[in-house]
Amino acid sequence: RIVGGVTSVKNAWPFAVSLMAKGRHFCGGSLLDNQHILTAAHCVATLSSNEVAGVEVILGLHTLKPMDAQVVRRKLRRVVRHKGYHAANFFNDIAILKMDSPVKFSSTISPVCLPSAGTRDLYVNKDAVVVGWGALQEDGKLLPISLQEVTVKVQTNAECQKSYQHDAPGGINNDMLCAAYPKKDSCMGDSGGPLVIQTSPGSPWIQVGIVSWGIGCGRAEFPGVYVRTTSFLEWIQKNLE
Repeated sequence: RIVGGVTSVKNAWPFAVSLMAKGRHFCGGSLLDNQHILTAAHCVATLSSNEVAGVEVILGLHTLKPMDAQVVRRKLRRVVRHKGYHAANFFNDIAILKMDSPVKFSSTISPVCLPSAGTRDLYVNKDAVVVGWGALQEDGKLLPISLQEVTVKVQTNAECQKSYQHDAPGGINNDMLCAAYPKKDSCMGDSGGPLVIQTSPGSPWIQVGIVSWGIGCGRAEFPGVYVRTTSFLEWIQKNLE
């Protein structure tokens, strides 16, 4: 659900993955290592075990239709969603998916970096990039053919809370991160995908957020809300073992 973005250069984001059910993209994710995907809990929270068995992880993907020939497909072996996840307020909206077999890294498939443990960086006023195959406009009718990216600016949580006020079901807590530029945002179908930052030109991209929720897409008054990955580094490490 990227709004106001551009089509990415092919395989520029080799850690971006598509989660598909019955051949349709429904959420994004990012590759953490050769067998685990980071995504949003709300992407997988309501799936039955039958539906989980039907989910396909598509790696090395750029174009959805016709789908790139060289993509790698995996099924899921395990879904771990945060025990503190609440659908009503999007608290702890994080999940890790274990694929049924490891993938080989290549120029088109490689893992994202996570922030280093103990980092206190809140990334305020930094530019971040969000990528996904989600809708191009708020009504969800216009879908992209290829991976989209958009640059947004990280805000303080106080600014974000002021924007949402009572419209945020549980408020904007410290485990969330907000980012926006006018008319630029993530949208339906980008959920679970990565928000990444580069600390200096040419340095590795670091995943600072997971697309979680918002009101509408690209609306000036409502920034996009992301899971703040620095709040969950221990949880992620524990669930990669």
